Order: sequence, then structure tokens, then C-alpha cells
Amino acid sequence: MEITKQQFAKHLLIEVVGLILVAIGAAGIMKVALGTGAYDALALSISSITAIEVGTVGLIGNCICIAIQILMLRKKYRLLFLLQIPVSFLMGITINYFYYTVFSGMNSDFYMIRLVLLMVFIVICTFGDAMMTASGMIGLAVESTCVLFAKKFQMEFGKVRQLADVVFIILLFICWFFFHALFPIREGTIILAFTFGPLLGY
Repeated sequence: MEITKQQFAKHLLIEVVGLILVAIGAAGIMKVALGTGAYDALALSISSITAIEVGTVGLIGNCICIAIQILMLRKKYRLLFLLQIPVSFLMGITINYFYYTVFSGMNSDFYMIRLVLLMVFIVICTFGDAMMTASGMIGLAVESTCVLFAKKFQMEFGKVRQLADVVFIILLFICWFFFHALFPIREGTIILAFTFGPLLGY
């Protein structure tokens, strides 16, 4: 999508609002503690054994993805793509703020309440993701890296993204087995897998 100078501010606003909604949704899903996606699960796992805040772990992971992009593209790497760095910082800061401050008291013992909250946060996260996609600007670092791999190896993006999740889950198992880290894969992970895509398409 080509964005003119006149449209830039509008698209940037949509991108930022969408990003904040994704971060709020992700923080809420993690706080409900019924299971989360592979990347966030790995971030939670690493956070549990390093005492680094979960949003900061995600930020470090995103920066690693950006470094991989630079190595893959080299001279073809566009400076515009470096906007993924402030995007990642905003994502990490927002997740930390909502996970550790706003949602700090959200610890219900009632399973159905937690399940309802999980669905609410999934909808928020999906809506934010749709806004980021509609903005036509900077995507999330993990997805952008998967797009590059898909183009380089002539694979479908969906399959590359699934492979990335497999890698995250393997790393999660290593953290859990060898370092006794948190293992945040539960029924919510399955619910997320089956609802996020259809909701995004809707």
C-alpha cells in the first residue's frame, strides 16, 4: 500500500492505536493465565527464570528478529524497516505497564470469569492486529521476519509462521525442562489458535 505524505499522519495514528490494543490484549491474555500464543509463552517462560519483565523479553526477541532481517537483506534493507524498533519498544513498554500495573489485581479464582476475560482480550488483540494491517505501515518484527523467510525460500507465509511457532515451543520446552521455567501452554493456547484467525478474517 502506497501512503502519501497527506495520509501518513492518519495511517500512523491507526498503526499506534492498533499496536497499543495488541499489547493490551496480549498482556490480558497472559495475565488471565489460561494459556497464550507460542511467542508470548516463550517470553513468559524466560521472564520467570531471569526476572526480566515479560514485555522486555518480547522486546529483546523482536530486536533479534530485526537483526536477522538485516543479515538476510544486507544492502537491500530499507531504513524504513528500522521503524520496527520504536514499534517494538512501544509494544514492550505497553505490555509491561498493563501486565504489571493495570492488570496486577486481575487474579480471579473463578474459571468462567477468566475464560470470559480471555475471549475479551482475544477480541481486543485481534481488532488491534486488524488495525495495524489496515494501516499499511510497519508490521510486528516476528511476522515481518517470517515474510522474508517465506519470500527467500518460496514458501507460504502461513507455513513459515507455523514453523516459527514450533521453534518457539521447542525453546519453551528447553526452558521448562532444563531450567524449570514457567510452562504457559494451556487450553487458552488452543482457543487462541482456533479463534484468532477467523476473528481477524471477520
